[in-house]
Amino acid sequence: MGKQINYYMGFKDFIKVAQFALDLGCVICREENKKIICSNHIDIVTPSVKRYFFYLPEAGELRVRTENRREEIGGYNASGIALIEAGFSYVKHDRKTITRGRLFSITGYYDESGNWMGQPECVKKAYDKIARKVKKTAPFTEITEIITDFSTDDHRQTEWKCKEYISPELLELKMREGYKLSL
Repeated sequence: MGKQINYYMGFKDFIKVAQFALDLGCVICREENKKIICSNHIDIVTPSVKRYFFYLPEAGELRVRTENRREEIGGYNASGIALIEAGFSYVKHDRKTITRGRLFSITGYYDESGNWMGQPECVKKAYDKIARKVKKTAPFTEITEIITDFSTDDHRQTEWKCKEYISPELLELKMREGYKLSL
């Protein structure tokens, strides 16, 4: 079980969110060359790595496990509930698509004895604060899509409205240049 927000936010805006997490006392972790590296500095966030973890040291020990000669963190365990996963959208200019990023946090898990192990309060508070920052950076915006039904002879078009968390920069790409939002 967990809490999650899906959004469309580019690298420059994600830097603001990551810096906010650092200001809250988080350490930023990522995978690099099959190893987990962590840092208290924003320069760990680079355009070439899309997925990060915000780790709160006060929430408990960070456990790194090795599987198939690759280090991993997270999962439904004591280490996983001390983490907040975050990432940014990747703009694929050749396909005119924008991938979705997310903020995710495990709210708890069942241990080997079947006992519920809830998320530490400090992680809940940090997640909620970071989620508010995400919502300010990528506001909830109504978007209109034109869907073409190619299964009919006249290729009927339908207007479809949805709401997404999307940064102004990526909304501009979508509205002015016809980029599509993907998962």
